[in-house]
Amino acid sequence: MNRHVRRLAFALTLVASLAVSRAARAQDPVPLYPENYTVLFENDRVRVLDFRLRKGATEKLHSHPANVALFLTDVKIRFTLGNGETRLREARAGEVSFSEATSHSPVNVGESDAHGILVELKTPLAAATAPPRSDGLTAVTLIHGIPGKEEELRDHLLSLAGPTRAEAGSRIYDLYQSPDQKHEFMRFEVWESPEALEDHKKKPYLRTSFEKRQREGWTTQILTWTRVPEPVASKP
Repeated sequence: MNRHVRRLAFALTLVASLAVSRAARAQDPVPLYPENYTVLFENDRVRVLDFRLRKGATEKLHSHPANVALFLTDVKIRFTLGNGETRLREARAGEVSFSEATSHSPVNVGESDAHGILVELKTPLAAATAPPRSDGLTAVTLIHGIPGKEEELRDHLLSLAGPTRAEAGSRIYDLYQSPDQKHEFMRFEVWESPEALEDHKKKPYLRTSFEKRQREGWTTQILTWTRVPEPVASKP
């Protein structure tokens, strides 16, 4: 079995595992930091979290969908984004803010523990009320890293999840890692149309990602697929 056949077999095996809930993504902070996040309520539209970050504490890179935050204490948190940029967030107790989907690593640089309520939006209203569509384009992307340096590649790929899911043409965008070859990753993507995928490739943050992959010696192979519609049975 040659290398390309093995890669394709690897991709198809991972695609078959997509029945696993998307809520179980590795970048979800709730299972990563159970001492910091408590799920207060969840349905198919929202998830409400009680979050705490102790003074001086930090969390590794993870992702949040679009969300509304209510701060219960004064907070001063420095966020490091997936591209290395840093942002300082200061808020007073009682303040409410909205954030688009993002991937970040926070550290509490304030004088006290941070505490608040986070309402994560799972499905945009327009998408929830729109009829299901059968068209679109599926892309299976294989990313080949360097053995022993898989953590750097994983963190970089996770940093792309937030801004990609925020794009209008993105339906599904999930990252998978081989349990045996830790430096091998796969992205499973579903886009509204081939044009949406091409527009995604032109985004500045993705161009920067391509350049970084070339510098680091990470290689990428993209396989695109279109869904085969099932025949609709005629009514008697």
